[in-house]
This record gives sequence, C-alpha cells and structure tokens, in this order.
Amino acid sequence: MSNNIIILGAGYGGVTAAQTLHKKLKKYPDSTITLIDKNSYHTLLTELHEVAGNRIEEDALKVDLERIFSSTRVNIVQDKINDIDFENQILSSADHQYTYDYLIMGAGSKPSHCGVENVNEHAFTLWSMDDSMNIKKHI
Repeated sequence: MSNNIIILGAGYGGVTAAQTLHKKLKKYPDSTITLIDKNSYHTLLTELHEVAGNRIEEDALKVDLERIFSSTRVNIVQDKINDIDFENQILSSADHQYTYDYLIMGAGSKPSHCGVENVNEHAFTLWSMDDSMNIKKHI
C-alpha cells in the first residue's frame, strides 16, 4: 500500500489529520504524509484573545510544527501553494510542484459578518494573529 498523502494547512484540522494518519499508516512504511503550510508553526487560535488582551506574548501561541511531529514520519514543508491542479493531482507554489495520490485540504477559513452592514469599518475580527495584534495595538 503505497500512498503519497499531502495535507494542505497546519491548522487544527491539518495537524489532527496528520497525527491520525501517522498512527493509521505505521504499518505501511512506503506511504508518505506531507504537511504543507505557509508558516513553520501551528497557531493556537483559541487563545488569540490572550494576546489581544496583552496577557501573553504572541510567540506563546506559535507551536513549532517540527516539534509537534518530531517523533513521526510526517514531513513538514513550509511553502505557499498558489495553484491546485485536481485533474493531474499537482500542487504548485512559486518554486515547487508537489504531486499527490490523496489531498486533504485544511487551508483555513475567514470570519463571516453574516450580512451586517458596515461591520468591516466599525468592528474588529479575532480570527488571526494579525487580528489579535491589531486589537492589542488599538487598546
């Protein structure tokens, strides 16, 4: 059973998928699991309010992916994917192409304002480290 599995995104879903696949595929050493993310770390999004409130520093919410997967066969690649060719099963960045047999997409999400007018101009979102830092700066 030889599979080349790529997980796109190192959020909660991507990290959990990689950990689960590592456990399930231990008996299949010819299978590869690669986690690709634009960052070298996983962000603890559930704690962003702590940075916004100036209770902790932003680095405390960044968990190094190499540390998370140090005792696994999960390959970590820091790259920003610009294009996905689903027909030929190829991911492309500015400098590389990655082929896969299976692709798990966990590339993130964005906040919804649920159709409320002028929210963008008059409210903050708390969805990313940048959002958290903007709130901290505003306070």
